Amino acid sequence: MASSLSLAQGPRKLSRLAFALTQPPRLSRPCPSIPASGTAMAMYNNPMSPRFMGDLTEPHGFDKPYQVIKRLQADVQELRAAFQAEQQQRAVEVNQLRQEVSVLKEQLNKECQERHAICHQTVQDLGILRSEKIQAIDELRSQFTAAVHQLNTLIQDEIRDRKADCSLRDTREASERSERQSDMGNLRQEFGNHKKISDAFRDDTVNSINNLNHDVEMIATTLCKVSTTKGTLSS
Repeated sequence: MASSLSLAQGPRKLSRLAFALTQPPRLSRPCPSIPASGTAMAMYNNPMSPRFMGDLTEPHGFDKPYQVIKRLQADVQELRAAFQAEQQQRAVEVNQLRQEVSVLKEQLNKECQERHAICHQTVQDLGILRSEKIQAIDELRSQFTAAVHQLNTLIQDEIRDRKADCSLRDTREASERSERQSDMGNLRQEFGNHKKISDAFRDDTVNSINNLNHDVEMIATTLCKVSTTKGTLSS
């Protein structure tokens, strides 16, 4: 839109410039060295008149302004031609831009409609997906709750079984401990009895050995006496 406004304002500015260049220069006060306009125009319209023939050998004071005016007129013609070409080019460009803008507006409207349709379909799909996900989450929550309840029941049963097993084990260990203690008492009593018997047997054995030693000594003494007596008798 800004480019189209600038293009639309361009010819207006150029037209003001061309209008200013096409207007004759305005002097605030007349130049004293310039003669009346009738004389100057007569001089330039009929330069071969006898009135001005004597002045051809010298440069006239209006030659330079005339050349400047001619150059200005040529410049004005060039500017007019350039302005017209520029105006035509800008008009063509403006028409092209208008056509492009209309095409872009149509494409924008079409794309907006398509986007609205896509957004509406997306919202519907998201609503359906949200309801499905919520239903799936509710089902998963119910399943998880049931699984947790079942697991809690199994854990409680396991705890109860473990407690029963522990109580049975404690009872069995207590009975076994009492049996082991009674067995240890019996073994200690039997060991004491065996020790007493072994001590009595040892004392009896020692006494028997002492008696045997005494008997052997008595026999040896008797034999010595007998041998001595025998020797005495034999001599």
